[in-house]
Amino acid sequence: MARKTDEQRLQELEQARKQLAEREKAIKARLRSKDRKIRNRRIAIIGSVVEAHAQHDAQFADLLWTILKNRVTRDADREFLGLPPNKK
Repeated sequence: MARKTDEQRLQELEQARKQLAEREKAIKARLRSKDRKIRNRRIAIIGSVVEAHAQHDAQFADLLWTILKNRVTRDADREFLGLPPNKK
């Protein structure tokens, strides 16, 4: 069996490095997706609890609307929530 040249070894290493980089990229993408799903679930649960509490506590509901009026900045989001448009 013939020995590999340095050029062949280098080419194999470069190919292995590319494969490892692709595997790393795929794993990182899966982790980001998993983190995003966890965050979205947490947001949904918190939002449901806050909304339910606001239905039973008028003072809390007023505070919540004040926060929303001050913190929601996107016009589409404000419209969706029934808030007046931002003053420009």
